Amino acid sequence: MNETLEGTVRDLSRFGEGVVKTEQGMVFAPGVLPGERVTLDRVKKQGGALRADRARVLDASTQRVEPACPIVGRCGGCPLMIATAPLQAKFKRGLLEQAIAGLPGADGVMLGWIGAKERLGYRRRARMGWQVGGRGLRLGYHPPRSDQLADVRSCAVLHPVLDQGFRHVRRAVAGHLAGKGELNLAMGEGDRAVVAMRSDEMQPPELYRLLESLVQEGMLAGAALRAGGASTDATWGEPREKREGADGEPLWGTVAGFSQANDEVNRALVGRVLELARPAGRHVLELFSGHGNLTVALAREAESLLAIELDEAAAEACRENLRARGLSATVRTDDAETYRPQTAPEVAVIDPPRTGAPGAVKRLVHLGVPEIVYVSCDPPTLGRDLKQLTDAGYELTDAIALDMFPQTAHLEVVVRVEKT
Repeated sequence: MNETLEGTVRDLSRFGEGVVKTEQGMVFAPGVLPGERVTLDRVKKQGGALRADRARVLDASTQRVEPACPIVGRCGGCPLMIATAPLQAKFKRGLLEQAIAGLPGADGVMLGWIGAKERLGYRRRARMGWQVGGRGLRLGYHPPRSDQLADVRSCAVLHPVLDQGFRHVRRAVAGHLAGKGELNLAMGEGDRAVVAMRSDEMQPPELYRLLESLVQEGMLAGAALRAGGASTDATWGEPREKREGADGEPLWGTVAGFSQANDEVNRALVGRVLELARPAGRHVLELFSGHGNLTVALAREAESLLAIELDEAAAEACRENLRARGLSATVRTDDAETYRPQTAPEVAVIDPPRTGAPGAVKRLVHLGVPEIVYVSCDPPTLGRDLKQLTDAGYELTDAIALDMFPQTAHLEVVVRVEKT
């Protein structure tokens, strides 16, 4: 099947694609909004579903806006950039509603919503890739369900400092990359970008010299490159990420590690976690602590705090951020999914990756932890883990959605459950 169809957009998928009703059934299509009448080109079956490569809008929604990016349809990173902010908020609140529907306590919970004032230029970290092939260099983001990168020259949602740093790097290294690899950007010292590049393939010697020059000339605060099976990074300048923590003090971390991308919404996130966890005078367990974004806030109030993080570099950054503030907590390098505490804390705070934390949740249930605050970036895996908790006798008491990533289909969620 490879044909053209007409239809009406009924809804958006959780990835921000349009769900279009046609005479052949439901078809997923990019770049469309609910209520629009569209023509779908090159419809074919892919991954058990019908998908269109392209859609032409015949009757546009009143919620449609002109996107701020010329490649929004090809990049795939910001599928909601064509929609108004109210429509984006409605869509994202709906994702949280679906995740908690039917859970004990959900009917009585008033869903909170925290929007973002900055809709563009807000991202303070990004992960891209590069490919060098018959068509030359492609440097940019990974579109969904594609093994080809979208070539990016500039990015409207990147903070201006990062976008400028990216353009400096792109101009310098074009023609001096081999094979494929990963490029991570983050904010660094002196309001300049830092870059960390990784590749399993050997890279030309000129690439090392070019990165050194970018740092020496002040275009980057620091750079790191690991290639061809090397066990350590080649580094120049200050290659660590430097962000403003929710407390207004510097929060250092590794560029390739995890931290929140939106400073404005992150401040609100940390505030809500503190409100729900109520750490003052309590014994707190934090799982997936990362560089210490939540750790430093919890440590200011908790009677005791044990933070677990698998990545040693991130765990050490967390310790450094605590020391810089004169705060005390135990940071242990361990797998949060399998870690077995000796005693139950009074409250646990968990902030797992997109895959969720089924193993950690199982152990918290076994310990009988009375209260759990769960920070999630993926509503479906959150819903799965909440089901495990509510089946074990926990009840949902609070749920808040935060627009950490405007223009995208992603959101951050904070929920609280307590043992009944």
